[in-house]
Amino acid sequence: MRMFYNRLKQYYSHAVPADHNAIPEQHQLVITEENGESLVIDKRLLTKAEVKLLETLFNQETDQFFTPKSTAEAVLHSCLLQQNDVPQKELDNLLPFPCRFIHFFIKGSLGNVEELEDALKNLFPVSPHLLWKNPQEGFIIQAIDKYFEDDVSFASVTDTITSDFFVQIFFYIGSPVADGGELASRFQWEAAAFESVKGISPKKHVFVEQEVIPYMIIKDLQDETKESMLSLLQPVMEDSDLMESVKMYLECNMNASMAAKKLYMHRNTIQYRVDKFIEKTSIDIKQFPNAVAVYFMFIATQKLRPEQH
Repeated sequence: MRMFYNRLKQYYSHAVPADHNAIPEQHQLVITEENGESLVIDKRLLTKAEVKLLETLFNQETDQFFTPKSTAEAVLHSCLLQQNDVPQKELDNLLPFPCRFIHFFIKGSLGNVEELEDALKNLFPVSPHLLWKNPQEGFIIQAIDKYFEDDVSFASVTDTITSDFFVQIFFYIGSPVADGGELASRFQWEAAAFESVKGISPKKHVFVEQEVIPYMIIKDLQDETKESMLSLLQPVMEDSDLMESVKMYLECNMNASMAAKKLYMHRNTIQYRVDKFIEKTSIDIKQFPNAVAVYFMFIATQKLRPEQH
């Protein structure tokens, strides 16, 4: 499949843009690999026969996904996916601001689309709108009101979807949007960011707000630079328990008690492993700049050495 994908990319290189977000959604033909990587082709640069052939080969049945279920969704589809101008006042009256986008990507063959939509809306309360970009990708608009739940276990959500629908799902939870004036620009930025990092790590199924930025930076580094960074972790690279504990410590804002709670172990165990990491690598991760640097290194290990995680 990978070889076929590369041949398509080479054959239709004239129609593959450097930035696919510059192409209005209705002119995009999206071909998604099993690993989550997408090839976006500008249909305007293909013949009708080529478009029909590719849509048939890759089962691009879009009607069930792109038919708006309400006037509101038709407006949102026009504004966000077709990138048409919609007055801010109309958007302000349309959506319950503040709100946020929950972007998702599905890896696998989805059976019943409506059942998945119902499941997502139940898992993310106060989500009046769900729109599809293509058969693998879509987004929810979730209101941030008095019924909003901020302590949702995203790991439980992904596990539920996987067990119920036999597909893998990846999420990007966006930042709050204050009003209609910033809706389209925020959506385009988040959609591009999610496209850049989805599937980058075998274990990373959920990104929250600006958490995507380190992954975007690491993704674009040269392999030589990544290897040079990772050489600093060489003394502890084979100690998976130590690596897991330190990573959780960093993700918990260097709070040993919180990390211990999430890993179901005693705080002293976390503290011991943090001290052991510092001793072996000579990197004091109790200092914020060093902690940031090591967190980037951990992301690089996920990208370069997925078999170890």
